[in-house]
Amino acid sequence: MVTARKQRGMALLVVMMVVAIIAALAVKISGRTQVALQRTLNLAQYDQAYWYAMSAEELAKKVLKQDLDDSEGRVHLQQYWASPNIVFPVDDGQIAGQITDMRSCFNLNALSVKPTEQEQQQAQGFTLSLAAKQYQAMLEALEIDSYGAERLTHTLVDYVDSDTEMSPYGAEDADYESRKVPYRAANTLMNHRSELRAVIGYNQALYQRLQDLVCAIPGEDSQVLNVNTIKPENAELMVGMLQGEISLSDAQSLINQRPASGWEKIEEFWEESAVRSLTVSDSIKSSFVITSSYFDVQSAAKVDESIFRLSSVMKKGGNNQMQVLTRQFGGQR
Repeated sequence: MVTARKQRGMALLVVMMVVAIIAALAVKISGRTQVALQRTLNLAQYDQAYWYAMSAEELAKKVLKQDLDDSEGRVHLQQYWASPNIVFPVDDGQIAGQITDMRSCFNLNALSVKPTEQEQQQAQGFTLSLAAKQYQAMLEALEIDSYGAERLTHTLVDYVDSDTEMSPYGAEDADYESRKVPYRAANTLMNHRSELRAVIGYNQALYQRLQDLVCAIPGEDSQVLNVNTIKPENAELMVGMLQGEISLSDAQSLINQRPASGWEKIEEFWEESAVRSLTVSDSIKSSFVITSSYFDVQSAAKVDESIFRLSSVMKKGGNNQMQVLTRQFGGQR
């Protein structure tokens, strides 16, 4: 009798242990199932946000083409593409976007261009290209001393030009290889302005001062300024483009007094009192325009709690059709 009761008690303990193990497994399986379901939901939302961002890019193409068609190629800040804080509601979320004219910033890739033979002959020795001189003047307009501005210009020239010859105040492979984390000078064009942080002398504080003034147009090494889209807070860029022939306050006043829809012709800009009496070369004058072929499109889409950011660089093609040159996911500053 006692043995039978002990056996029944042991059997009950075994059953209870089995039930406890099964319950623990069930809880674990349920938890994993919930995590898997949430992961699947997050991926679905992220994927939907991606396609919403891509649709924002397509919308930007259409808006830009329509504006360029309507204005016969002239680009100014009263056009639809320049509207700030554009937000569209969509199913389960919203889409936001902003378009920037990439001819209202300084193209860092322009410093890769060598001085012309005429510029070299006139200097009778080492000289910078026109774009490099304009860049240096912009740095000085930012109240960087002339020596510092010259060094920063030379190091950037050496970083983006195609050769390994070092400028008087520049830096090439040997300087980069001797750093704590060694690397080499790119000696090629930049794809994004954030690459400026890799250049010797460009620390975080300086980069933050420059990031609204500079850009990197992929595959493009020319520097022209659209006087219809530059903003007053970026007047240092205009001072630099004019190589310091105009004061910062005069440049700000000139931009503030710009017609609402911009100058109809570039000749009208040069007739303004602030620049009419300046003695500037034809090469400098040719670097001022009222058109643009490159635009930066920042798109963001939100679906529930999932957010997707897309940065696209677009180029105007034939018949004002916009072509995407580069895409970067996640957004960059």
